[in-house]
Amino acid sequence: MATIVFGNGIEPGGMELQDEHFEEKCPACAYERARYRMWESAESGAINQHSSIRCPACGYALPYDEEQ
Repeated sequence: MATIVFGNGIEPGGMELQDEHFEEKCPACAYERARYRMWESAESGAINQHSSIRCPACGYALPYDEEQ
């Protein structure tokens, strides 16, 4: 489900925020089903991009930003 945001500094018609989840190879152990997430948030009129990687096989975690 997409989130549409409105406000100062955002396009007049609003903007749909990205929130994608997918599986890809783990950069640490090469497990084929590591969980990747890329999402956007609207804070103080700015659109911020975030991402994270989590591997259930080896426990690798790379949160670029705090997940919400």
